[in-house]
Amino acid sequence: MKKKVLENKKKKEENLLKAAFDLLSCKDIQDVSVDEIVGKAGIAKGTFYLYYKDKYAIRDALIQKESASLFTQAFDQLHKNDIRSFEDSVVFVINHVLMQLENNLPILRFIQRNLSYGLLHSRLKKAMDEDTYDIFDDFRQRAEASGYHYEKPEVILYMVVELAGSTCYNAILSDDPLPMEQYKPYLFNAIRSILRSGSQ
Repeated sequence: MKKKVLENKKKKEENLLKAAFDLLSCKDIQDVSVDEIVGKAGIAKGTFYLYYKDKYAIRDALIQKESASLFTQAFDQLHKNDIRSFEDSVVFVINHVLMQLENNLPILRFIQRNLSYGLLHSRLKKAMDEDTYDIFDDFRQRAEASGYHYEKPEVILYMVVELAGSTCYNAILSDDPLPMEQYKPYLFNAIRSILRSGSQ
C-alpha cells in the first residue's frame, strides 16, 4: 500500500514537471501561471503546493534536472573514453554538453544562460547528491591526479561552466559572436587558461 502511494506521488510530480517544461520551453515564465501548469498536468492546484512553493521553484527544479542530465550524459561518455589529461577531460565534458544543446534547442532555450545555476547552485545541490556520482568530487580527483591543486575546486568548475553556458547561448542560436564551431577553439583555450591559472 505504501509503495503504491509513493508511486502515485512520484507520478504526480513527474506530470507537473512535464507540464511545466512544456509550457516554460515555449513561453516566458511571466506568461505561465500555476493554474496552467496544473491544468496541463491534470492535477489539483492544491497538490502543486505540496511539491513546489511557486512557479519559480518548479522552474528551478527543471533547470537543475535538465542541467544534471546534460552533465550526467557527458560524464558517462567521458568514462567510456580513455582521456587521461585533466584539461582534455574538462574540454571533452563541456564540448559534449554543448553538442547536446546544439542538438536540442528547446532545452537550450529553456535553460538559457543558466547552465551553471542549474548544476552548481547551492539550493539545488541536494538533488545532485542523489546522482550515481559526485561531479565535484570527480573534478577534484581528476585535477589532483594530474597535478592541478585548487584551494576551491568548486569555484574553478563554476567559472568553466558559467563561461561555456553564458557565452555559447548566442553562438548556438544566432552565430554571435561566431558560429559555434568557429567559437569553440576560443572557448576551449579560455577554459584551459582558467584551469591553469587557478592551480596553486
